[in-house]
Amino acid sequence: MSLKDKYAIVSVGYTPQGIVPERSALSFHLEACANAIEDAGLQKSDIDGLICYRHFPPSTGEPDVPPYLVAQHLGMTPAYLAQDAN
Repeated sequence: MSLKDKYAIVSVGYTPQGIVPERSALSFHLEACANAIEDAGLQKSDIDGLICYRHFPPSTGEPDVPPYLVAQHLGMTPAYLAQDAN
């Protein structure tokens, strides 16, 4: 089965990098998603999948940020959710 012409990543959502006081991992995920959605010229309802990438473990006292939590906070109900990490 070929995926050609069936799927596309159409934007990127940037956030501040480094140590940013008063920011949680969830806030970075939400900002990156909101920026990517805006960059693509899409509405949240246009998105049918969400894949979150987490390279580092959560900070002390901070919960993990699974994709279902990101989707919930964005008010989205995508059909596909996944998380990847090294």
